[in-house]
Amino acid sequence: MKQPCAKVPRVGEILQVDHHKIHMLRRSRANRPEVVFLHGCGSLAEEVVVPFEGRANIGIIAPDRPGYGFSSPLPSGSQGPLGQSVWLEAFLEHIGGGPRMLVAHSIGCAAPLLLARRRPDLIRAMLLIAPCCRPVPFKPLLLLRTAMTPLIGSAIRRQMTTRWPEMIFHSAVRTSAGPNPVPEYLAALPARHIVSSPSIETMAAELSAFNADMAALGHISSDLPITVVFGDRDRVIDHRWHSEWIRRNHDQALFKTLRGVGHLPHHVCAEVCVELLERLVEANMSPMDNRRSPVA
Repeated sequence: MKQPCAKVPRVGEILQVDHHKIHMLRRSRANRPEVVFLHGCGSLAEEVVVPFEGRANIGIIAPDRPGYGFSSPLPSGSQGPLGQSVWLEAFLEHIGGGPRMLVAHSIGCAAPLLLARRRPDLIRAMLLIAPCCRPVPFKPLLLLRTAMTPLIGSAIRRQMTTRWPEMIFHSAVRTSAGPNPVPEYLAALPARHIVSSPSIETMAAELSAFNADMAALGHISSDLPITVVFGDRDRVIDHRWHSEWIRRNHDQALFKTLRGVGHLPHHVCAEVCVELLERLVEANMSPMDNRRSPVA
C-alpha cells in the first residue's frame, strides 16, 4: 500500500499537561480502542503511525515525545528514559480512558517499560518494535557529542539544522532501514522539522542518561501482556542483546523475529506488525474501549 508523502509536518492537537506542551496526532474509530504510539530517537509521531493508519482497525493517539516535533523539551536532568516515563505518566493520566495499549519503537520503548514497573495500572498491553531497552556498550556518536560540547556546540547545531538537515535525516533513515530499502513516504518526512536544535539536545540527553536509567528497570509483572518484534538484520541495535534483557525482566513476553529485516519492522513488514497489534488488542479489549476518552 502506497502511503501519502508528508512534505510539511502534520499538525494535530496541542495539549498543556502540567508545564509541558505536547503535540498529539489523534484519529478515533467508532467502537474501537485508541492505542498510544511512541516514536523512537530522532523521529516524530507521524512516522511511527503511518504503517498502521488505514491498515489497523484501531483508534490512534500519537504524541511527539518531549523535545521532538512540536512538543516542548523536558528540563535538563530529566530528559532520559526515567524522566520521560514521568512525562508519559502525566500524559496518560491527562488523556484518561483507563489503562492504555501502547506501541513503541526503539528507544521509545524505554519510558513505557519503566512506567510499567512503577504504574502498571496505566498500561494494559504493549507492542514493542525493535526495542532498545538494555544498557548498551559505549558508542562514540561523534557528531552528536560534538554538537553538545561547550563553545563550539551551538555553531555545530546551527550548521546541522540550517545546512545539513536533509543529509543527516536521510543518512539516519538509510541506516535504520538497512538492509531494506527506504520506503518513499518515509524519505519524504519533513527533515527540517525532525532535525531541530531541541531534538538534537534531546537525543544527546536521552542517550547520555539511557544506561543509568535502564539499569534500574527490574522485573515487570508477568500479568502485563507484551509482544516484541525484532528484525534479525538490525544495524542500529543488537536484537539478541535486548531480547535477552526483556526475557530476564518479563518471563511471559512473546517474541517474533523477522528474517532479513532491519531496525524498521513496522515499515518493512507493516502487515505483520498490524496483525500482532490487532491480536494484542482483541485479547485485551474491555467495554471501556468502546468509548472515546476525553481530552481536557
